[in-house]
Amino acid sequence: MTDVPIKVDNLEKTFRKKLGFSSFKAVDSLSFQVNKGEILGFLGPNGAGKTTTIKCILGLLKPTSGNVLLWNELPASKSVRMRIGYVPENPDYEDIFTPLEFMTMFSSMRKLDISKDRMLSILGRVGLEAWVKVRIRNFSKGMKQRMSLALALQSQPELLIMDEPTGGLDPAARKEFRDVILEENQRGASIFLSSHLLSEVETICDRAVILAKGKKVTEGHLDDLLRTEDLFSISFKVPGTESDAPEGKEVIAADLQKTIDELRQSGKNILEVKPVYRSLEEVFLSATRGGKL
Repeated sequence: MTDVPIKVDNLEKTFRKKLGFSSFKAVDSLSFQVNKGEILGFLGPNGAGKTTTIKCILGLLKPTSGNVLLWNELPASKSVRMRIGYVPENPDYEDIFTPLEFMTMFSSMRKLDISKDRMLSILGRVGLEAWVKVRIRNFSKGMKQRMSLALALQSQPELLIMDEPTGGLDPAARKEFRDVILEENQRGASIFLSSHLLSEVETICDRAVILAKGKKVTEGHLDDLLRTEDLFSISFKVPGTESDAPEGKEVIAADLQKTIDELRQSGKNILEVKPVYRSLEEVFLSATRGGKL
């Protein structure tokens, strides 16, 4: 299974007692994987263990137990690091540099063979074309996020790991970020996206993993997570009415066939029967608060 970009198996991370504080288990028996070519949404309330998991995936933290493998290799290996791009939640850069200077230094550190024209092209792609000669000290948080994305794209990564990448961005800029993410995915990159913006995840992700208190509480394809198990919507038309707009009603699965028969017997034309879908926010709140999905 060397083509699996991320495989997390029974991951546990416990922080030991320190300065009078008791030990704390930030991640508990967590297992999931990111498949090649998919966009996975990684969700959970504050303190759920998302950032700790990301640090284990990046090789910045060593698991207490369990395994994290990227393409069946350890996260800290040189070959793995050359294949990934990372966008942190709170980037902190040496602010004396301009974006072009910083990209030049960063590419040299990573031993990337990349031309100045390509760097300028990437900066333009993330909306910094007018800021290439401006010191980073003058950047807003949103502009630093754009800088992070530019750095992550330098190596044309096979895997993009993104921790709250649109924090500090206005709605128009978030749309630009989403477009870049989708373009990278179409190019073939796998995307691991941690975000509090549920509408963003619902728009672009194929699957989602939801955490609460360090544990995985649910996982699945978005279509499966959002579809209710026992609630259906029936759309129908009453013949002879002036309005062309259909009417509708929702029924539980046990009453579905009975309701369809009754509507037909009363002369109504059935137009459509389909499952009722919830929003990702409803699924998230139900899962993280211990409700029934």
